[in-house]
Amino acid sequence: MKTIKAVPITETNFLQYGFLADIADPISAYGMGELPCVFHRDMAVMPVKDCTPPAFGSLKVGKRSMIVEDIEFHSACCEVMMPLDDDMVIYAGPASADVIELDKLEAFILPKGCLVIFRAGTWHGAPYPIHKDGTVLICLPERTYLNDTKKYLLNQADHIQIEL
Repeated sequence: MKTIKAVPITETNFLQYGFLADIADPISAYGMGELPCVFHRDMAVMPVKDCTPPAFGSLKVGKRSMIVEDIEFHSACCEVMMPLDDDMVIYAGPASADVIELDKLEAFILPKGCLVIFRAGTWHGAPYPIHKDGTVLICLPERTYLNDTKKYLLNQADHIQIEL
């Protein structure tokens, strides 16, 4: 089975797949006001194609083997993910014309409270919690999961092991 190594995520190494903002620890982000209340505004902006409202939901993910068995993308919109209660591993591959290029997948360690925005077309899947079962905040345009999700189950021979 092919393996890929998960690396700590940075704005630079994730840029081809989307955007990153450390929402829970906004040390370097512009802040308005002073303690006890500092507002860190516009830390990440999700591009939208039309006026479909953004919808927020949660994804419960169990601790499991870090094996990529499926992959998906949304052709017309971005997707936001933010782990709430554990650091997680995510994987991503560059947008393509509905051609899965497994050899281009990369894996990233995403700290809890750090938000990623996958660009439209970016290949990805459900994250893997590192320490315990977890919850991920998800934001997609309303009903995207029904009308703009292409998901593929991989043949067992194509599964990819992610290593820390």
